[in-house]
Amino acid sequence: MKSHQILLLGCLLLFSTSFSSSHPIKLTSSLIQSFPESNSLGVECRVFIDDFTFSMNDTFTKNFNASDLSKEDIEGIENYFKKYYKIIINDKIYTLTYISSEVFEKHNVLSIKFSKKIPVIKEGDQICIENTLFFQEFDFLQSNRMTVRIPPFISEDYFEVTSLDKPITLNL
Repeated sequence: MKSHQILLLGCLLLFSTSFSSSHPIKLTSSLIQSFPESNSLGVECRVFIDDFTFSMNDTFTKNFNASDLSKEDIEGIENYFKKYYKIIINDKIYTLTYISSEVFEKHNVLSIKFSKKIPVIKEGDQICIENTLFFQEFDFLQSNRMTVRIPPFISEDYFEVTSLDKPITLNL
């Protein structure tokens, strides 16, 4: 009986500490919206800080610190999104430009804002969104959720992509 209790306690200890250093949810959340009055596209993407730091370090920047971004960190963020988050309008890729970021330390979340000048969006245009953030690290565990607003064509629509999905194609 005592050996069963020790084994049970050991299993509980192992299980309870296995999630202490990381969160079990692998998720990003984005808002993508066009602003017809300024012919611009705005993207706000929220990521877990630890996942983003893990993915950024040694490839896009060294010693990434979300709370105190260096010029190298900002360039790394832009290069990271250039590779893993593509906005394509009528077969032309529009690379996002970093605007600002905000850290929500208590929730382990980093909100990153981007902007990009785009042509006037017309009926018949095609917009493709390819969001592959963290698929390389977490594969099928990762889920990327997006809210898209493209007035007057799309007031608000919701999408979720996983590593098995193709890019989102919006025919306006």
